[in-house]
Parts: sequence; C-alpha cells; structure tokens
Amino acid sequence: MRETQREKGGISASALADALGGRIVGDGSTRIVRGAPPADACRPGDLAIALSQEAVRELAASPAQIVAVSEGAEIDRDRFRAVLVLPRSRTTFSALTASLRHPSGAAPGIHPSAVVDPAAQVDPKARIGPLAVVGPGAVVGAGSEILAQVTLGEDVVVGTDCLIHPGVRIGWGCRVGDRVTIHHNASIGADGYSYVHLRPGPLEVFKEGGDPPRQGSERNRLHKIHSLSVVEIGDDVEVGALSAIDRGTLRATRIGPGTKIDDHVLIGHNVEIGYDCVICGQVGIAGSVTIGDGAVIGGRVGIADHLSIGSYALIGAGSGVATDIPAGAYYLGFPAVPRKQALENLVLLGRLRRLLAQQRRK
Repeated sequence: MRETQREKGGISASALADALGGRIVGDGSTRIVRGAPPADACRPGDLAIALSQEAVRELAASPAQIVAVSEGAEIDRDRFRAVLVLPRSRTTFSALTASLRHPSGAAPGIHPSAVVDPAAQVDPKARIGPLAVVGPGAVVGAGSEILAQVTLGEDVVVGTDCLIHPGVRIGWGCRVGDRVTIHHNASIGADGYSYVHLRPGPLEVFKEGGDPPRQGSERNRLHKIHSLSVVEIGDDVEVGALSAIDRGTLRATRIGPGTKIDDHVLIGHNVEIGYDCVICGQVGIAGSVTIGDGAVIGGRVGIADHLSIGSYALIGAGSGVATDIPAGAYYLGFPAVPRKQALENLVLLGRLRRLLAQQRRK
C-alpha cells in the first residue's frame, strides 16, 4: 500500500532522519506534518527544507522551528527546536518529498458507491474509491488505489501498488504494471487515429505529383481503421494529467519500465517507448514511432509517424521531428537537425540579416 507517514498524524524528526540516512540535532520527538520552503514554514509541524545554499540563507528570516539541511551547511542550530542533517546526494530531496507526500485519502476496501463487476478480481489489500467502475474480468493488484470516478474496462489488469487518480479511463484489455502512477483524467486505450480514403487522398496525390481534388468534387469518404490491440504500461511508469495513450492497431502500444510522461502528452497507436525515458508536456508522438531507452523529449516536440528515435537521444523543446534520430544524438529546431547544425543555422541567419541590411544601405 502506498502509505505516507502523514496518514498517521506526522512523523517524528528522528524517524525521518533515520529513514533518510541522516541525523538529528535537537528534539528528535518533534512531529513533522508538512514540508515547506523556509519563508512559508510557519505552522506547527512544518519542516523548512533548506537543501540549497539559497534556501539556507533564507533560514535567517524564517519562523520555522524544524529545518532540514545538507551535511556541512552552516546555520545557527540553537535557533531551532530540531535540525535534520541529511546526506548530500542527488536523490535526497526525492526521498524527503516521498516521505512527506500527501496521502491519497482512499479508504480501505471498496467504497459503497463503486461499481465492481462480479467477474472482476480486486485484491483485499486494494482500495477502490467512490463512483469508480471496475469492469468484468478486470484485475486490481494488492496495494493499488483506484480513486474516485476511475473507469477500468473489461479485462484491464492493474498491478500492485499503483495509484490511479480521479477521472482516469483505462480501456478494455490494457495492462498496467506495478507501482504505476496515472494522474487525473488521463486516457489509456482510446482508439488510434487511423483512417483511409476510399480513393487516394490529398497526401497520396501530392506524393505522386498529381493534381489535388478541386472544391465541389465527389466526396472521398474516410473509413476508420479499427484498433484491435491494447496498451501495455511497464513497472514504475508515471503518466501525467490529461495525457492520452492510444491502443495499437494489431500490436500493442508499449511504454517501457520507469518512463515518465508529463501532462498533455499524446502517444499514438503502435508507438513503442523504451525504459527510463522522459517525455515533457505537450509532446505529440504520431503512430508507429519507436523510441529507444533513456531518450529525453523536450516540451511541445512533434514527432511524425513511423520514425525511430535512438536510445539516449535528446530532442530540444519545440522541435519538429521529420527524420529518424540516431542513438545518443542531440537534435533541435524546426525541422529538427543536429544541435551543432541548428546553432550554425541561427548564426548564419543573423549574418544574412546583416548582409541584407548592408545591401539596402548601398
């Protein structure tokens, strides 16, 4: 079960220090309920988090009585009731916030207003929130929390220790691994966006060098290509609010273990994403794209269909990707090109402007 110490009325300073591999100076029995920046730590139970040099400087004017600092930080420790001295590590802040995160509020068991099909399998240690719907054949693993107004379709599988936030919709047959978090109103397993014209459409005509249809021509109706497969989400994935992952046409859309997807992201049908990728907000990935392990895709990137993005590639924010990107490459721009070329293009554009200005003065 995803449980935080806050559900028990806080955590003692000494217990938190022990959990994080740190030490306590002062009263270790002091209860901590909330983490806050130094200037805002004004309530009883507030922990002023000052792990950066700038935050340490702010402690001089902070009303906080409990503080957390990194090993070696120089502060007047006598001013505070309790000081947590934490190891210097890239993951210390992550571990600290995990210990103080807000509880989901889901009560144990199945809420009376939830609709759970008799053919569904809900582990006794799972939590099903109000007005949630769990379809026939669906499986919910131990420790998972299905919060208010979530819909799990027929034969959906949700693994252990998952957190599915309010309003999420998971369509029939989709599979979610262990320790997955899906935020508010995300859509998993809607149909892919795939149609075919009765006759060759404008794009096909253009590629073949023909004349486009004229206004008033006979209708060229679009026929839907139905999505017959599912979405498979690996362990430890996080999907942001209002994001959509479409189901595959004949093979599954797959999200690899550990990948993190921001808000307002669209992942089209048949896309395959490797492990530990970072996909920032407002990214659009068209159908049948393959993305290797550890790739980083900046905000508002658009990727055309049937492309391959290599492992550990980096795509700068706002880029438009129309070609394959090799492993380990850094691309940016519109259209996206290797970073060195993109920067050279910007320099050349500046020179061209100066050249044109000189020509006008002659």
